[in-house]
Amino acid sequence: MTDRDYAIKSMKEITFQMASHAQDYLEVTMERHYTDIKELMTSYQKLILENQIVLEELDMECQEKINEDMAYALSYLSIYNNQLDVPKMHREMNNLMIIYGLSDMIYRGMTLVKFYAPNGVMLSEVLHSCFCNHYNKTDVEVQQELGIGRTSFYKMKKQALGYLGFYFYEIVVPQAKDKRFKPSLGV
Repeated sequence: MTDRDYAIKSMKEITFQMASHAQDYLEVTMERHYTDIKELMTSYQKLILENQIVLEELDMECQEKINEDMAYALSYLSIYNNQLDVPKMHREMNNLMIIYGLSDMIYRGMTLVKFYAPNGVMLSEVLHSCFCNHYNKTDVEVQQELGIGRTSFYKMKKQALGYLGFYFYEIVVPQAKDKRFKPSLGV
């Protein structure tokens, strides 16, 4: 399912959520979710960075022990199981599956921000630049990269996190709980 297809499929829930709540309730809800999503995205950013390092270490371990990359080692695990730390590999693969699920849900929320928030394309770029990189960017680096002034940047960042929090906790999480609605987007 493409990003656009997911956004269209979610449109019914978004319009229901928006129509069923008064504007002031929406603002309160977005503010309440702002702190939750900010903490989640900060942790998510650390998770990406830490797991990038773990993956690189596992790949180096495979290179040292069998002179091949990790993908090759996993495809032939039964052959090489005496040379690799198999329980460690299984734990790491389980962790990666959990991270993939969280990444998929965050990506869905960012897709909804992109398609349905006012100035959504720019807000999703702010989110991606701030929280979805393989290295820590400072706010100044993101501002320069996007060509935004300091005040505008912080206003957009707060607005982007507010919308992401609303869409994530009010739409994406309930969809994940609903067994009938399981779209998978490319992360």
